[in-house]
Amino acid sequence: MSMEDIIYPGFNKSLKELNCIEKISKNTYGIIDFTDIEWVRSALSESAKSIDSSIKFDFRKPTQEQLDLVLNKVGADKTPEQIKDSFNDGKRVIGISSGKGGVGKSTVTSLLALAYASKGKKVGIVDADIWGYSIPKILGAKFPPIPFSNRIFPSKINDINVISMEYFVKQDEAVIWRGPMLHKAIEQFLFEVIWEDIDILLIDMPPGTGDVSISLSQLLNFFETIIVTTPQSNATLVAERAGIMSKKVNSSIIGVIENMSFMKVDDSIIHPFGQGGGSSLAEKLEVPLIGQMPLDNLIAKYCEKGRLQDITSDKIFHDIIKFSDKIDSIAPKKKPISLKIN
Repeated sequence: MSMEDIIYPGFNKSLKELNCIEKISKNTYGIIDFTDIEWVRSALSESAKSIDSSIKFDFRKPTQEQLDLVLNKVGADKTPEQIKDSFNDGKRVIGISSGKGGVGKSTVTSLLALAYASKGKKVGIVDADIWGYSIPKILGAKFPPIPFSNRIFPSKINDINVISMEYFVKQDEAVIWRGPMLHKAIEQFLFEVIWEDIDILLIDMPPGTGDVSISLSQLLNFFETIIVTTPQSNATLVAERAGIMSKKVNSSIIGVIENMSFMKVDDSIIHPFGQGGGSSLAEKLEVPLIGQMPLDNLIAKYCEKGRLQDITSDKIFHDIIKFSDKIDSIAPKKKPISLKIN
């Protein structure tokens, strides 16, 4: 790899593509610094040293002309109205929803993101669970988003772009927000974050049918929904309500994923939470059952370590890829827009 091939953190483009590198001397390159963020400069310098330890970067401020060219190149030059009007263009937007918490919705979202990334797709995740955000922890997405000209580049880990409340509150603080503030946060996550380069955007929804779910239905022209449940009747009953809500707003339910379906113990398979809940829910909602995920200790361990991407080398990941293949084969049926929630 050459110096020109180094990827500018957050921008998802090489120094050559951004036209921001110039050789000054044998061991020094001039780099246009678009962010004025210390860790971004450090990351660029470390990338250079991994190629040639003698190389030094001389960081310079961009001219207005250089800034305008990059704004256009990364899609950050649009007005708020243009962003909203064209948000669905070129990308598939899928909300991962559930009726209740604790069913593994965030884990399913992260696994699907990894599956799509492994297939060469450019993937984004909006962690819309404002109170119970967990996506950055699961994936190990530690580096914060990068502000750029009144927009934000999402955090990036293993080719997956992530935005979450995790990056904006202290670890020991609780998010105590109601309707208007939640609505504004979701609006910023959607329209102030630079998602132009994304093929598929997964939205990790909060459980239930509250303010955040309603806000998404008002802010997006159209999105699809996958319902996650466990086999228990209590879980499927509450998940059905989330499905009913999706039918009342501008979303299309495309399928159900049953999580914690079974456990493999030695040579036996047991069903600690019962059987048939996912199939029953899919039948009631008149959508396909995308698949059943086991209660797997390996997944739990990787999530705890913030290394879920390590699951991609395990046999179970092949099933997750099959889930994504099935989602790809399902054509969404767009519903009439109706924002009235009974």
